[in-house]
Amino acid sequence: MAALLYGSAYVATAIALDGYSPAGIGVWRGALGLALLLGLLSLPAMRDQRPSRLTRPALARLAVLGTIGGGIFILAMNAAVALSGATVTAFVAGLYAVLASLLAIPLLGERLERRVMLALGAAFVGTTLLSGLQATGTSAGGLALGLVAATAFAVFLVLSRRWSEPYRLTGATVGLASLGISAAVSAVVAAIDGSLLPHEASFAASAAVAWIAAGPGAAASVLVVIGMRRLPARFAGLFLLLNPPTAAILGFAVLGERLGGVQLVGATLVLAAIAVAGGAIPMRTASRRSSPPGSAPPTRS
Repeated sequence: MAALLYGSAYVATAIALDGYSPAGIGVWRGALGLALLLGLLSLPAMRDQRPSRLTRPALARLAVLGTIGGGIFILAMNAAVALSGATVTAFVAGLYAVLASLLAIPLLGERLERRVMLALGAAFVGTTLLSGLQATGTSAGGLALGLVAATAFAVFLVLSRRWSEPYRLTGATVGLASLGISAAVSAVVAAIDGSLLPHEASFAASAAVAWIAAGPGAAASVLVVIGMRRLPARFAGLFLLLNPPTAAILGFAVLGERLGGVQLVGATLVLAAIAVAGGAIPMRTASRRSSPPGSAPPTRS
C-alpha cells in the first residue's frame, strides 16, 4: 500500500504544479497531512501507534528521520517532477530501493554482495537511458534532484529500520515528524521565493494536493515504517517494485506521458536493478534491534 501510494504521489504532484510551486506543495502536504494524521491517532484503533514519551537520543534520531524523509525528500522530489515529469522522476527516485541495499553495508553492518554491485551497475545505465541521452539543463537538473530524493529516502528507510524499534519510534511518530518538518522546511523555501500561496490553482490542482496530503502524506508515512519493521527485507524490496510502474501507468492514463524507446529500456533496467537489490538488507541485525522495551538502546549511532 505504501508503494502504491508513493507511486501516485508523482502524478498528483505533476497535477498540483498547475498552480502550486514545489515548495508550496510541500507546505500544504505537510500541514494537511499532519492534521489528518493527528485525527487518525485520536481513533481507538490507532492507540498503539500514538507517540510515547521519548528520550533525548530518541528525539534526536526522530529529528534526523523527519528531516531526511520529510524536508529533503519532498522538496527534491517535487522539484524533480517539475523539471523531468512524473514518470521519469518516479523511476529515478525509485532507485532508493537499490541505494538502501548499498547503505545497509555501513549503516547496518551488512556484507557487500555481488547482486548489490550488479544492481548499481544496471541502475546507473538505466538512469542514463531514462534521460534520453540528452544533456539539457531541464533533464540533467531533474535527474540530479531525483537522485537526491532517492538517496534521502534510502537513508530514511535504513535508519528507520535501525532506530524505530530500539527507540520506540512508531510509524505514526515518524510520520508526524516527517510531515511537520517537511511543512516547516518547505515554508521557509516558499517564503523566500514568495510561492507559499497558490497562483490561480485549478480545482484539479487543489484536489491533487489534498490527495498528496492524505495518501502519500499521512497514510504512507505510517505504513512504510510499519512495513520496514515487520516484513522480511526480501519481501519489502519486491513490494518497492510497485512504485515506479504505478507512476508510469497513472502518468500515461492521466497525464499522457510516454517514455520513448530508449527510455523504456532504461526503465526496464531500473526495475531490474530494484528486483536484483530487493531483499539485499537481510534481517541479520535482529538481535541488535529486538531488545525488550525496557532495555537500553544500542550505543552505535
